Amino acid sequence: MNRNHLFAGAVALAVTLAGSVTAHAQAMAYRFELVNDPLHVGPKDIVQVRLVHGMENMPVNDAVIFETSADMGPGMESMTAPVKAVSAKDGIYSFAIEPAVPGRWQLHLGAKVQGEPAPVRGTIDLDLVK
Repeated sequence: MNRNHLFAGAVALAVTLAGSVTAHAQAMAYRFELVNDPLHVGPKDIVQVRLVHGMENMPVNDAVIFETSADMGPGMESMTAPVKAVSAKDGIYSFAIEPAVPGRWQLHLGAKVQGEPAPVRGTIDLDLVK
């Protein structure tokens, strides 16, 4: 390979990596927050969260939550609970979680925010009741 091909390859790699880092940094500008303590209703806990743009501390009202899961956290990831989206209104996203046992749980969320190239992901620690 000649030097020009190596240089062109290095430039292409650098541009790709820079774009990836920028998309990751933009996604990191967001965070999920627990709105209030989970509400116990029958066998489920209703959890309300909001997605906040960290730079402006403003709620994101039009995110699309595309990924939800719940588990008992580090060392207990195999202990999972069903999660069902209940509603989304005024930037508050509600989920019903049906834990098998009471305790400390983690809600993992993934969202697509309009105008952002990368998805936003986050985890919220919760105390759930069976």
